[in-house]
Amino acid sequence: MTARTEDAVPGPGAAGASVVPLLLRLRASNVRVWAAGGRLHHETPPGGVDEELRTLLEERSADVLAYLEAVDGIESSTHYVTMRDGVRIAVDVLRPKRDGRVVEEPLPALWCHDRYHRSDVVDGLTWTKLDSRPWLRRILDDGYVIAAADARGTGASSGVRGMEFGPEESRDAYEITEWLAARDWCDGNVGMYGESYLGITQFLAAGTAPPSLKAIFPQVALFDLYSFLRPGGAFRHDFIRNWGAMVRRLDTETGAAPVREDSAAVRAAAEEHRANTDVFARAAALPFRDSRGEGDDEPPYARQSPSTRVAAIAAAGVPVYQLTGWHDTWVRDAFLWHANLTGPRKLLVGDWSHNGREGVDLAAEHLRWFDHWLKGVDTGVMDEPPIRYRRRNAPPGEEWRTTHQWPPAGVRTTRMYFGPGPDLPATSVNDGTLTDRAPSRLGGVDDLVVDYTATSGTATRWTDAYGGPFGYEPMNGNDRTALTYTTAPLEREREVTGHPVAELWVTSTHPDGDFFVYLEDVDAEGVSHYVTEGVMRASHRALGPAPYDNLSLPYHPCSERTRSPLPEEPVALVFDLHPISHVFAPGHRLRIAVTCCDRDNAETSAHHPPPVVQIHRRGAHASFVGLPVLPAAQEQET
Repeated sequence: MTARTEDAVPGPGAAGASVVPLLLRLRASNVRVWAAGGRLHHETPPGGVDEELRTLLEERSADVLAYLEAVDGIESSTHYVTMRDGVRIAVDVLRPKRDGRVVEEPLPALWCHDRYHRSDVVDGLTWTKLDSRPWLRRILDDGYVIAAADARGTGASSGVRGMEFGPEESRDAYEITEWLAARDWCDGNVGMYGESYLGITQFLAAGTAPPSLKAIFPQVALFDLYSFLRPGGAFRHDFIRNWGAMVRRLDTETGAAPVREDSAAVRAAAEEHRANTDVFARAAALPFRDSRGEGDDEPPYARQSPSTRVAAIAAAGVPVYQLTGWHDTWVRDAFLWHANLTGPRKLLVGDWSHNGREGVDLAAEHLRWFDHWLKGVDTGVMDEPPIRYRRRNAPPGEEWRTTHQWPPAGVRTTRMYFGPGPDLPATSVNDGTLTDRAPSRLGGVDDLVVDYTATSGTATRWTDAYGGPFGYEPMNGNDRTALTYTTAPLEREREVTGHPVAELWVTSTHPDGDFFVYLEDVDAEGVSHYVTEGVMRASHRALGPAPYDNLSLPYHPCSERTRSPLPEEPVALVFDLHPISHVFAPGHRLRIAVTCCDRDNAETSAHHPPPVVQIHRRGAHASFVGLPVLPAAQEQET
């Protein structure tokens, strides 16, 4: 496959944004500012400048100087690269300068395939990837070319998006990779960077096996599309509604930076993008894995889900360094990618959400990875165990562990059974107990009248994924709407590392329902803290073989054929919770909370009167959660 380019012209560029408001005020006041000889210079208009602005410039002179010198250290250009079908892809290229002159030596190139604009124009200034990801400046300074492309149907690129993660987008990635490799300023070695959608596109690019793609560094990347949008069959409508509205706005507004300062082309592209598929309407119309929309010749999930291309991605053998966090929406997906790939790979898991990266030096990790694979430098990155993860709530200095396998060696599943209450003063509907002792044949049941106000909050892993707020509030309010099962205070710390699996035995007065299970950490003051969660729509409880390595976790076909209403007798709902590594401190309690609604994060049909569900905890119908417990003696071995 080949691609052609139009003549490149310099773009305005920007290497940092902290002083942009001040520079805009100076421009408006006709004050010229420039850097030369390591000093900041300025020229005021004949009428002078007001004292407040002069003082502000003096106070911020060091910041302004650093900003201007950084801009002078970059050559920025914009290009249109024409694909095999005539669609033009907008590409930014940022090349390093030395002593004011662009580096002519061919260098490796790193690029991202962007769904959210490769660069934007804000108040007359162009914001590039160096503004949104300042750590890339260190990559540039270390001898790399940095590039970014608007995906087809987005930004300044032409074309129409019939679907997300479509095959056309993957083929574009092949052509862009090889176009970069063929430039005289590139040494033929290409890598990719980026997070979220920009992480997914790296895997899809690898699946096309571009000869010049030597390594990728995807962060927080989706694996199974259906399992994300409808985990256990429950529709995460809040995410897709908000994300769909966001990308619709980005696709049809004209804020994307132009190529060759051709704003008319950006306006024309935005108008063309109005024909892009409505992603929320599309997702809402496809409730099953095998659903087909109007005009579909095969189920869309079979074409769109990155998991359906994992064999080709694995066969390509492109080295992969993944980064994710325990509160990311796709943390489970990161482990599935790791399990299904066969080439060189690494995985870093921190105490992060989708948009958080606190405590990690992104530039250093990228350089260790790409220097090894693109420059042939022995950085030691492949001498380490492939998985490094942070234990949440671990004692200071004992947070990080490494392992050669997942779950780590020594993890043992401990069944924690639901028992009768009350255990604590009126904290929930039932205040049940949680114990590792199996119940007797007599046991019992707990009734729950479905409360449609139940919610895990409005600042969750789900809201964070579309750019909303993040930060779980105490779960006590949600607990009051739930059935809860709580241990006695722990005598010693307990580490849960891996994938908890719930087995709920249920009946209901309604033939269907969503069952949300939360693992919580209750501190000595009785405050309940979110640890992780899982969900199952009862009608999708059928189990089946997974089409990929599923880490031996429950897999639900969620097809129209396997859908089944709840019968009158108890049935088991078996499903996993998001993986976690969490240390429960001595004196704390473990709690399992069960609700039938997550009002602010998932779509649950309300029925009147509300159904009454029963959680069974007797004999053969004993409900429990299997916790992956790592004994203290094993913790130091990995």
